[in-house]
Amino acid sequence: MAARQFFPHQRHSLMSLRFILLLSIGTMLACSTTDFSTVADPLPPPPHPAMGWSTWYGFQTHISDSLIRQQAEAMLANGMRQAGYEYVNIDDGWQGYRDVNGFLHPNSNFPDMKALGDYLHSLGFKFGIYTSLGRKSCDGLVGSFGHEAQDAQTFIDWGVDFVKYDLCYLDAGETAPSLVGKMSTALRKNEKHPVVLSIVVLSEPWRWAPRLAVNMWRIAPDETGTYKNMLRIADADARLALFASGVGWNDPDMLLVGAGGLTLDENRTQMTLWAMLSAPLISSTDLLHLGPSQLEVLTDPHAIAVNQDPEVQPATIVKQGLVDVWRKRLAEGWAIAIINRRTEPVTYFLDPSDFNLQTSVAYEIWTKQTVTLPSSITVAGHGCVFLKTL
Repeated sequence: MAARQFFPHQRHSLMSLRFILLLSIGTMLACSTTDFSTVADPLPPPPHPAMGWSTWYGFQTHISDSLIRQQAEAMLANGMRQAGYEYVNIDDGWQGYRDVNGFLHPNSNFPDMKALGDYLHSLGFKFGIYTSLGRKSCDGLVGSFGHEAQDAQTFIDWGVDFVKYDLCYLDAGETAPSLVGKMSTALRKNEKHPVVLSIVVLSEPWRWAPRLAVNMWRIAPDETGTYKNMLRIADADARLALFASGVGWNDPDMLLVGAGGLTLDENRTQMTLWAMLSAPLISSTDLLHLGPSQLEVLTDPHAIAVNQDPEVQPATIVKQGLVDVWRKRLAEGWAIAIINRRTEPVTYFLDPSDFNLQTSVAYEIWTKQTVTLPSSITVAGHGCVFLKTL
């Protein structure tokens, strides 16, 4: 059964406009701000892109304790956890109120956040949560502005392993780097376990976020659920390959495989590109309505191995046009992706020597076939060929 589709979304359009206005100010302020202190992380996360699941594109703010447990249990049952998806992230919509002492409490749909975190940990998952740099979240709920250290301690007390830090309702005169620095500093005081810090701040965060012990930084606005937008984001990410490292990742947003709006070939193309880019693999759909073919895309061991490769080398585009060729160095060999931007199938003659590759045999990940090179290869419309050299 196909997953429910939430694109387009009115809140998405309004947020995008607010994003543009706020980020125009934020970009100028952030780019002119150099007076923040470097933050050291005594417990950095593992040196590979994070893998997990998020509530946002599947449910927006219609979330609850029982839904989170249900989706986590589905990840165990369908094999996603075994494939490497370990974070279960609650996005915007869980926040309730601040008490008279300034402590943040969840809404009535989440009666006990620590108990929820304990349950996720008991299943072998890690626990992620959302908050905002501003006074409000992007959906108008309580933000962390002025309470960064207090909220960080609350999250640590709940057992949180992942914090998504969004940019909405930022006051004029405040800068994103300074607020990110406050949250990161507070989280890094935790000596229990690593905490991934993921930020959604589009003021060229790749230039300054690594110095603040940020582990993921968004490089584009939210996805719209279209193939064209997905390619636009991937193209932007490819230009930032030099900024990714073993503990910090360019984040092109979440995987929409199963979220609706994309065909199977387009789903494979997104998974291929995110794997080639060494992007975080955060699925965001209703897992109870994930079809078998969509699940196969998300859990393919060869695609995941390319993403999680210890060489930590994001791909570069070595040929671009209506058909693109991407190349990624692996610890052992290379990965090559051929992307067809057109709606009709194309035949492409792939000669590895054209891209300084000395190889004659490759494994095609989606068809599970061995290919002898050079070779003429048919690429489906809006589809891809995903090769790993042997």
